[in-house]
Amino acid sequence: MFDKNGFAEEAHRHNLAMENLTAEREKYLEEVTDRRNRIAELKSELAEANKDINSTNKSLELVRRINELTHKAVPRRPQLSNHYKPSSEMEEYMAIFGLIVGGVVGGAAYLIL
Repeated sequence: MFDKNGFAEEAHRHNLAMENLTAEREKYLEEVTDRRNRIAELKSELAEANKDINSTNKSLELVRRINELTHKAVPRRPQLSNHYKPSSEMEEYMAIFGLIVGGVVGGAAYLIL
């Protein structure tokens, strides 16, 4: 089928094809490796971005809560008058005591000046 020259020529073509195939495989593997590395790099960047986004979202949520609390009215301080109403007799005693104490303090202030 092949004579001596035909076989050598076919072997040469085969070897050339194998070299081309090997070069193409190396190029393919390099491209695949580069692609995988780039995908891994992008996934890493995405994870970092998500962390930043989550951090930003958490910060914004905290700012929203702070604003909510600062714009809300401060609760009133509890006072005895909200829970206790003195009797009329007690109110008289308190008024008399206030006049006496006020007079004493006022007189002392007058003497000092």
